[in-house]
Amino acid sequence: MGNRLFVLIIFLCAFCINIHTFAQEVIIKRSAVIENYKGKPYYMHFVAQGETVSGICRAYNVNIDELNAENPSIEKGLQSDMVLRIPQKPVAAITNPEVGNTEKQAEQNKPSEKPKETDKPTANKQISPKPQESANETIKQAEQVKTGNEKDYTLYVVKKQETLYGISHQYGLSVEDILQANPGFTGLKEGMELRIPNQKPTTKPEPKSTANDKTEKPTANPDEITVKTGETLYSISKTYNTNIDKLIALNPDLGGGLKAGMVIRLREPSKANAVKPIRESDTIASAHQGDKDPVASKTNCYNASNREVTYKIALLLPFLLDDAAAAIEAPADKNPSDFENFNYMQFYAGFMLAADSLSKFGLHANIQVIDADKLNDTLVIRQSLRKPGLDKMDLLVGPMYASSFTIAARFAKKNEIGIINPLSRRENIVDGNPYVIKTQSSGKGVSSKLVSFIASKYPNANVIVVRNDNKEFKGIADIFTANIKESIGNHTFKGTISETNYTTDLITGVTKKFKPGNKNVVVFFSVNKTAVPNFVSLLNANAKSNDILLIGMDGWDEFDLETEFLINLNFHQLTSNFIDYESEAVKLFTARFQSKYGAVPLSVKHAFLGYDIGWYFLTSLMWYGEDYLTCLPTYKGSGLQYNFDFSASKSTDGLQNQDITIMKLQDYKMVKVE
Repeated sequence: MGNRLFVLIIFLCAFCINIHTFAQEVIIKRSAVIENYKGKPYYMHFVAQGETVSGICRAYNVNIDELNAENPSIEKGLQSDMVLRIPQKPVAAITNPEVGNTEKQAEQNKPSEKPKETDKPTANKQISPKPQESANETIKQAEQVKTGNEKDYTLYVVKKQETLYGISHQYGLSVEDILQANPGFTGLKEGMELRIPNQKPTTKPEPKSTANDKTEKPTANPDEITVKTGETLYSISKTYNTNIDKLIALNPDLGGGLKAGMVIRLREPSKANAVKPIRESDTIASAHQGDKDPVASKTNCYNASNREVTYKIALLLPFLLDDAAAAIEAPADKNPSDFENFNYMQFYAGFMLAADSLSKFGLHANIQVIDADKLNDTLVIRQSLRKPGLDKMDLLVGPMYASSFTIAARFAKKNEIGIINPLSRRENIVDGNPYVIKTQSSGKGVSSKLVSFIASKYPNANVIVVRNDNKEFKGIADIFTANIKESIGNHTFKGTISETNYTTDLITGVTKKFKPGNKNVVVFFSVNKTAVPNFVSLLNANAKSNDILLIGMDGWDEFDLETEFLINLNFHQLTSNFIDYESEAVKLFTARFQSKYGAVPLSVKHAFLGYDIGWYFLTSLMWYGEDYLTCLPTYKGSGLQYNFDFSASKSTDGLQNQDITIMKLQDYKMVKVE
């Protein structure tokens, strides 16, 4: 159980630990997670493969007796899945990086410093190069190992702790070049062989701006291009001698996909000729500006000097380190999903991966990661909020649990710090607190998108609102019903609307409201695991005799619903977290996540959410500085899983995400409704 359960923790925490090799011995760095236990500070060290008791003692300046006293289980032997509690003491002759500090990561995180990967090698042949070999010697060695078709590629033998990013730079290629040459790639491991394409990217001169150039961009900025029809990130990276990773880092909106006509940046502009990133959405007035004139351009929000500031961010997450022993000692048949800390480990990993990428393009951030949340235990968050310096943060992310977040939100308001709630769907968490940011879609956003969809696609439809009971989704159902009736009143919708309660009226409450010859749009406001499958099955019996379009809520994709039933009912679904796994951005993120952490990013474990939140809000800090809360409504961000479009109902309330996506079942797969 231990090996299976805590391997993820090891690789996620490796983000904050630089590992080097010398004479085949792993030199250990102190953990980035520090917790108080019985009034004393302790490092929480996650044991990685190859570490030894003596090495750990040297890294933390403790002796074996002190280590054994705090961790009796190591007397049975040190294992790579252990979590050790180590007294915090000064460390001589070993410099430890600041907790979560990404300010200097662009220089520190060289390719050779990446964590060791754990995936199986794609080839059986292994060559162990000497630790003293230089990059040039390694290349020469790889060039001596060829396949029968050596014109196409060179076989490269992976050295210990190398990464795709570092290897690609050795050969002047992009990560995408190597991935395309190695189909089925799942991760690096020492000794495995990689195919390195022999054909280098073609370097083309950048187009010059001339008066007669028909393709000249409106901004005439040599650091930007306008995307043409048929172009892809891969083809653009080849043409302009860059790589996909850099393009995505420079253009956060690419998370929503590449489209013809988009203006994208190729490189970081020089300070002398810096061009502010202008977007159409920046002309929208900020909800916090009251009666002031709308923002005319980004000059009122964006300031290049904001990139020089070091921002302080705290991740308040339920790592539940105090319960780690219970997880390790759990029976082998225990389901890992029973331990909630794994969800938040992936959230943390995604967030830090975004920070790592942005640090290469101007982000200066000091990120503290705090085990600060526990279900039904507010003492944990109260103690965490007393940590020195937490009242001086620029942004708080979390906590996740409702009772903890209520306390943290009051703390944020008192100290005027923006605080993000990543998971809650409750509308009232923003009431009376302008510092709260709710990233899940609001009832207003859901209703607005749904009413607009029905009115435009089915203007004469018979809409039937189905509630499972009087409490579930009450707020959203009430807003939707009121908006449909308002649309009928102002003649923007010519159909009809009626309501029924499934718990009391059963399926007959729906069927008796059908109108033959009309499109019957049934919206079921429920995510009840028992009621939804039962409702779909009974409604399907009426599909042949009625023209039905069923609309379900976010989360229905997790239910075991009969596909044929959904096809018969012309199924549509609301969702705030659609992931296009065919997009280049998602493929690249998945490859980078797996390469760095040795694990697959999972949407249900919040990996994509962590990355999207990290990318959007850290970018906002870089652009807007201390004014980011005021300026967020001007920035519509597209992520890998979540899109962000924030606004507030009142100036005294917090910001809510208004973005929602409508999907439909087509050819046995869910696709986005255009």
